[in-house]
Amino acid sequence: MLEQCIIGLAGARLTAREREWLRRRPPLGVILFARNIVSPAQVRELLDEVRSCAGKALWAAIDEEGGRVHRMPWAPFSGRRQALAYGRWFERDAEAARAAAFEDAREAGRALKRLGFTHNCAPVLDVFSPAGDAVIGARAYSDRVDVVAELATEVMRGYREAGIEAVGKHFPGHGRADADSHLAVPHVRAELPLLLHEAEPFARLIAEGLQHVMTAHVIYDAVERRVATLSRFWLQQVLRTRMGFAGKIWSDDLCMRGVGEDVLGAAEEAKAAGCDVLLVCQPEGTEALYSACT
Repeated sequence: MLEQCIIGLAGARLTAREREWLRRRPPLGVILFARNIVSPAQVRELLDEVRSCAGKALWAAIDEEGGRVHRMPWAPFSGRRQALAYGRWFERDAEAARAAAFEDAREAGRALKRLGFTHNCAPVLDVFSPAGDAVIGARAYSDRVDVVAELATEVMRGYREAGIEAVGKHFPGHGRADADSHLAVPHVRAELPLLLHEAEPFARLIAEGLQHVMTAHVIYDAVERRVATLSRFWLQQVLRTRMGFAGKIWSDDLCMRGVGEDVLGAAEEAKAAGCDVLLVCQPEGTEALYSACT
């Protein structure tokens, strides 16, 4: 299982135990958070050390959406607009908004590439709903499916031109969810036709070459009583078959409350449902994973 996992690290430098884990059983990749970040030079050194232990092919991911979700407190990351700002701009001048979204992603992507990253967990493809929990809110480009799809396509293209793989999230859509999946199990109480309509940004980006999709830890009550991360219906019938997605399906963080409190059990269920990449972002989750797998 470790070869499918992207793991979180404890701090800004590798611990002796982390070095041993990485050398003995390399994961697919690592993901960095604010706790791992001090300066550009430190980030480069950390990722270099990780790869010296686990191999040069190791993936390095981060959440740099822009706006309030960013991990590195320096330019160009700290000054980027929220997604919603592009959506509002789009309503005034669609061409200018698309061009600005592309350029912003390309600039951020180039900076990520220089630091040693390979993947960015963005763009957010969720459609905004005023009834949803504030965890998404202004992270969504718009309450219109077409606007979300158009702007997110430009963002994906910008990252791609910079050499960074975009990870579209949170499939099939987190905008209507009634809770923050970091803290609870969210529900969406909408009928399947509306759910499929609001998942259309994923289909649009897949048609444009999106290679990575992250799941939502959300239960869609009209479909079944399992979160999408653990659902063969959403991952196999909808994402793979209906949308024709042939890339990598990422779970959201398996340490989040939205998928329960048993990280190892959640990882096994996510894998069985069809997740190719298992995110285990918290140090305690990483420790549990290595304790069980080595």
